[in-house]
Amino acid sequence: MFGKSRQPQPKSWETLERRDGFAGLREITEQDTLRKLEKSKPRLADPSPVNALYGGGAFVGVSGLVLLIFLSSVFGGFGFVLAILIGFFMARPAIEKIAKIQIDRMIADLSFRQSVFEPLAHHIGLRYVASPGGGEGIVAQQSKEGLFQASFKRLHEALEEFSGQDDAVAAARASGLVELATVIHIGNADEATKKARETGLTRLEDGFAGEHAGLHFDAFEVVRSPRRTDDGTVEDAEHALLVVLELPRPLQSTTQLRSKKIGWHKPGEAERLERVRLESNDFEDDFRVRSNDQVEARFVFTPDVMARLIDLAHGEPFRATAQADHLVFALEGPNRFDLTSPDSGLDSDAAIRLAIQQIGEMLDLVETVAAVFGIDG
Repeated sequence: MFGKSRQPQPKSWETLERRDGFAGLREITEQDTLRKLEKSKPRLADPSPVNALYGGGAFVGVSGLVLLIFLSSVFGGFGFVLAILIGFFMARPAIEKIAKIQIDRMIADLSFRQSVFEPLAHHIGLRYVASPGGGEGIVAQQSKEGLFQASFKRLHEALEEFSGQDDAVAAARASGLVELATVIHIGNADEATKKARETGLTRLEDGFAGEHAGLHFDAFEVVRSPRRTDDGTVEDAEHALLVVLELPRPLQSTTQLRSKKIGWHKPGEAERLERVRLESNDFEDDFRVRSNDQVEARFVFTPDVMARLIDLAHGEPFRATAQADHLVFALEGPNRFDLTSPDSGLDSDAAIRLAIQQIGEMLDLVETVAAVFGIDG
């Protein structure tokens, strides 16, 4: 679902503020946003609650093993017993201390991001949600059970404080576009526990929601934390932007779209979905569409919708699902709303302009879909 990406160049303030409702964003940026960014701290390279606790546990475990080997080699059996006693009394407090540092930074980051984006979003009639879906999955589960309930409970409460977009998150998961990594389940965990563990491996952040052109829409980013591969290297965190549109009337079919650079989502559905021939030969070269209703598929994914999707993707792979009451787009790419990372190569002002530009491109897509359904916004 995810991949390497390239950032588009941000447009000028003059160009951005020509859009209806966007005038005044430069003043907010200069008077509020930039001042906050000057005081910001770099984000955690891996702001994963799972890795915060169990990564700390792994560090303490390795340290304990080194201590055990050292004391055993120096003092024999007495050293072995001494190492066990030290580990028994000190391991858990050490893990909790490491976790507290990480979780404190995660909670501070939630508050910071809410304070930065909320004024910008409010100015253009949108709502910003730092933690779409709240503390679902493994965070909610581990706040009630396990060795580190207190630490997880603090993080869960913070995620819930900055939560929202529950219906859109549920629609995105139902579409198959929030892909969950495969988890090795040790023991006979029940299905709820397995689902919680899987959900904990992907994180949702930077949500924007509102009414535009007569349609309700939600957008947020899906982040998969860095992963260690079999050869010991660490893959970078991976990102995708999800745009969820609530349709004015339910669809009778399921239709899936993908660019040719990426595989199908929900591959098990291939047996009941047939390839759709598109109106444009140019699009036939770049896209694949499958559905159980050829007519409805061509009604939803018109050439205009395709063109807007290409504009928003900036050359990156993407997928989409249209079913029931929702149309969901998933676009791979960079971390679109990270204003503090030096990896983008942009200064603060340019990073803000790029984020605003991408919000405008999302709104362009919403407008195009609204026109398809004959909505006069």
